[in-house]
Amino acid sequence: MEFSKLVPYVPQPMSLSAPTAPLLPSSVPTEQETLFSWLRELARVGIKTLPAMSKQLTIQLGIIVAVNLVLWPIKTYTLPAPLSSLVMLAVFLTATYNNVIPKTIYWVIVFTFGSRLYKKIRKDGLAISLQPIRQVMPEIKQAYQALGERAQVLLLAGGGIGLIVANYFASYSRFSGARNKFDKYFVVLVVSFAVSYILGESKRGWLFKFGRLAAKDFSRALRRPIAYSDDYTFLILSGFVGGLLLDAPLIAMQLMYGGYILGVIALFAAFAWPRVRRTRRVS
Repeated sequence: MEFSKLVPYVPQPMSLSAPTAPLLPSSVPTEQETLFSWLRELARVGIKTLPAMSKQLTIQLGIIVAVNLVLWPIKTYTLPAPLSSLVMLAVFLTATYNNVIPKTIYWVIVFTFGSRLYKKIRKDGLAISLQPIRQVMPEIKQAYQALGERAQVLLLAGGGIGLIVANYFASYSRFSGARNKFDKYFVVLVVSFAVSYILGESKRGWLFKFGRLAAKDFSRALRRPIAYSDDYTFLILSGFVGGLLLDAPLIAMQLMYGGYILGVIALFAAFAWPRVRRTRRVS
């Protein structure tokens, strides 16, 4: 071997450029994303998929129309006792006597969330599928401990909104006596279950992204940072579910506007509570 032909190893300089940032998951807002742009993108994707879903949507719309055409004209009080109870149960479970808005929300939940839950139960079984519901209470306790006094305000505000929504959903506007009735309350139960389930699934879902984007847009509008975390969304929606369910005893007491009244009181308490505590600290 000729040593004169050996070339000494010269180390090459290392590149000091910054590593490529990992892609953010779709549930985490990017720096440029706003609530409006996100909702606009969802609408664009939804409109784009309409032709492919036309057959499915037609079938679903046909089911809704058929249910209402069959059940709505029936005068249940003219039927014999056993049959009358069965028809009223069908009316209750299909939201036949509800207004258009709660009825629409009900059927959207049934055909989207309900369909997904049904497939999950068939695949994984009932116990595993209902695990998110069992996860809600520990998450509420954790969020409550994390936020301290602010948690009370968030729960009160969410509860007030839930009571008002429940009173509206459980009413029918065309008849003055059809206010806050049990035959229209099933929509409220479906909404409360769906929201609770989504809360227990993950904090990376669309409800939490909505909260993050709304908080970011609000902070940008105020031109100053605001305190926000996913615990805020969790407690507001937990209070909302509690308000929905709290309307049930008000219906039992035949308080046609009980949800509205108690809901406004809860919202006023949420607004006044921090100011009362500050006044006590100063004094």
